[in-house]
Amino acid sequence: MTDETDFLDLYAKLRLAPGCSLEDFKQAYRRHVAMWHPDRRRGSRADQLAAARLQRLTAQYGAAMDFHRRHGRLPGALQAMRAVDAVPAELEKTAVPLPEAAPRASAPPRATQRALATRWWLAFAVMAIGAVAWSTWPSSQASQEMDGEDTEEARVSGVASAPSALQALSLGMLPDEVIGIEGEPTRRADGRWEYGPSWIRFEQGVVVDWYSSPLRRLRTESPRPRS
Repeated sequence: MTDETDFLDLYAKLRLAPGCSLEDFKQAYRRHVAMWHPDRRRGSRADQLAAARLQRLTAQYGAAMDFHRRHGRLPGALQAMRAVDAVPAELEKTAVPLPEAAPRASAPPRATQRALATRWWLAFAVMAIGAVAWSTWPSSQASQEMDGEDTEEARVSGVASAPSALQALSLGMLPDEVIGIEGEPTRRADGRWEYGPSWIRFEQGVVVDWYSSPLRRLRTESPRPRS
């Protein structure tokens, strides 16, 4: 089961990159379970969708933890490190030793060490840049997946009462209209709905303010309401 599990899909759902710590991995899983647990959606016609999503997430998480127990690491955690470690070995293979009959032509040991260190760090920098670029891809994929799932849930549950023409947040919107556009928030507290680093504030049951973070953009025309 572990070999057939799509771990990239799991990392994308949890908005993590391979190589994250085990503690961050567990915390992200607990947050996701709390958001999609059927107890939070009791009475909604989207219970079946939430239960199916939670069941798939739990199976993927179990496979990842089984992989950790067998290998001592999370799936994909050492791929970047193995690629970097392979660079010095390739350098050693390509190094051509000089004949022993001409010792004066060989470079001093200290200069050789500095040259190898420079080449190793250059290769490490290239691999690090590639790893950072690769790690940003799951976040983008996760954002697209969450947007698609929120839209599907709103269609199934029928809780969004706003007209289909509403595509962006605006002041004065009702909570149901906001759910129809943004989906369920990750946290609700004191008249404020949070979507990751972004948030929407309500007063007397209508939208009065918001902040759209570049890390998780809201469907707005501007980061803050225009006065």
